[in-house]
Amino acid sequence: MSAQPLREDKRSLDDRLDFLGLDPASLERVKALSPLVKPHIDAALSSFYDKVAQTPEVSRFFSSREHMKNAQFKQNAHWNAIATGQLDDNYYQSSLRIGNRHAKIGLEPQWYIGGYGLIMETVLKGVIADWMASEVAQMRKRKPEQTMAAANAMAAGLSDLIKAVMLDIDLAVTTYFDKLQGEVEANREKAENMARAQQSVLAVTGQALGQLAQGELHVRIDDDFSGDFAQLKHDFNQAASSLDQAITQIRKSVITIGKSASEVAGAADDLSDRMTRQASAIEQSSAALDEVTNNVNDTASGTGQAAEIANGANAAAEQGGIVVQQAIEAMERIEQSSSKISNIISVIDEIAFQTNLLALNAAVEAARAGEAGRGFAVVATEVRSLAQRSAQAAKDVSNLIKKSGSEVENGVGMVEKTGEALSNIVGQVGQISEHMRNFSTAAGQQATSLNEINAAIVQLDRLTQENAGFVGRSSEAGRDLAQEVADLHKRLDAFRTCA
Repeated sequence: MSAQPLREDKRSLDDRLDFLGLDPASLERVKALSPLVKPHIDAALSSFYDKVAQTPEVSRFFSSREHMKNAQFKQNAHWNAIATGQLDDNYYQSSLRIGNRHAKIGLEPQWYIGGYGLIMETVLKGVIADWMASEVAQMRKRKPEQTMAAANAMAAGLSDLIKAVMLDIDLAVTTYFDKLQGEVEANREKAENMARAQQSVLAVTGQALGQLAQGELHVRIDDDFSGDFAQLKHDFNQAASSLDQAITQIRKSVITIGKSASEVAGAADDLSDRMTRQASAIEQSSAALDEVTNNVNDTASGTGQAAEIANGANAAAEQGGIVVQQAIEAMERIEQSSSKISNIISVIDEIAFQTNLLALNAAVEAARAGEAGRGFAVVATEVRSLAQRSAQAAKDVSNLIKKSGSEVENGVGMVEKTGEALSNIVGQVGQISEHMRNFSTAAGQQATSLNEINAAIVQLDRLTQENAGFVGRSSEAGRDLAQEVADLHKRLDAFRTCA
């Protein structure tokens, strides 16, 4: 230890001794009393540490009983110095060490002041008991004033001893509070340094936050922050970096979205225009298809009527075929009759001529068929009547009958050919009628299909117009989105990032 601290310690100890009145004479009285005091110090310390061992609030400062014995041994040497009045620099340094030790371990003054009281209780009781035991025998021999003088001397010695003990308490407590005061000062200085550091940190952080609030996302704290503030610096820089990256990514995304929105708006405009043209084309197609549908419907109606007419013609042709067949049968009967009148006389030339004409007329009428078939019956009746009248002249007109038979055969052949032709006509008319029915059926189906197609085209036209309206709204929404993206991009321009 340097000379300056020793001189200060010396003045501090001398000032205390002077204030307590512990002059050299007092210290001599304490020393003179030591033979009575020292025998009780060990017992007092033993009793005190037994008490300590039973008190958890104090015993927790000792690791073991051996630790207590070691402390008791050191305390014994210190109390012997007090008991002998050796209140010098060594004593003073010992008191300071004890006080520092108590302050270091956190032993509060109440416990070691109480310890002084317990120790002094044992020491004083033992000293007074021993003194009284040695003085009782002599008190009878002394005069009262001598006894009082001895008692006063004893009281003075005990008073000086108590002062010495109080000095030791004063040094221990003062050392304890000096240490606490030093810690308070250190804490105050630390707090002041912390406050200055905090103020500096707040200033730097506030400035950085101000820049960040103004959109300067590239700002970072470069100053050295110590202690817990280093985490603040790290967190701020990390947050600013994350925000910078986020805004940069958002800006890139906004640019991409803006391009996509513009493309979508353009595509929507183009699609809207195409949908409008498509709607117009579908509308025109619908009108044309509607007209075609009406024509097909008319054609189907006309085809149905033609089918009915063909059916009627087919029926008439079949009826004509029946009449021809009847004519053929009649001609066969005439032929048979002609063969029977081969002996008719030749005198009835005119009758034969008329018969020939009637036969010819019958052939013509048979060829015409239809209503003319009715007149054939009249002609046949007349022929039969003439045949009856000519029966008497059969022999005369045999040659003519043969000739008439030949002609009748020819007529029969012609009628047969006519029947075959009529049969062919009937078959062809039937086929035509069947084709007309099929065509009518197909035309009806086509008309139905065209009506369905026309309805689908009308529905498609309506949906196309609705889609055109929807695409128009989508185009408008795309333009609005592009505008919103542009506004967002302007707002993002307020942030200045590292990229």
